[in-house]
Amino acid sequence: MNDDIIKWREEFNTGIHRIDLEHRIFLELMNSFKFALNTERPKGELLRILTEIEKYAVFHFISEENCMSMIDYPELKDHQIHHFELLEQLNLVKYGEHEFSKFYDFLKDWFINHTVSEDMKLKEFVSENNIDINRIRYNISV
Repeated sequence: MNDDIIKWREEFNTGIHRIDLEHRIFLELMNSFKFALNTERPKGELLRILTEIEKYAVFHFISEENCMSMIDYPELKDHQIHHFELLEQLNLVKYGEHEFSKFYDFLKDWFINHTVSEDMKLKEFVSENNIDINRIRYNISV
């Protein structure tokens, strides 16, 4: 019954507290969707969970992109394209163009690949440039 439920892994950590926290919540939403699929919940319930994932993804993407903008992250535009691709696929499943289970497979692969490759580029940029992201993020002037 827990097939394909994703557990948090050390490799998902960016070292940026807020982003890691948001990723953990995103992962929980994905797992809720998978649980609903595994237990054959009604289509209406699956669509409500997808709406929750969509709204949270939009929030998280804006949050992450704002962080990148604050530090002049050079790959911001490319990162935004990756975010847009997920939202595009989500809309296709919401409007009946893709099956729920295929979308979950896409979502799972997207999350893992995006987090361990694209988000790690941000981690490297912050580290290489000795940026105190939390000081910038919250505009702390200590």
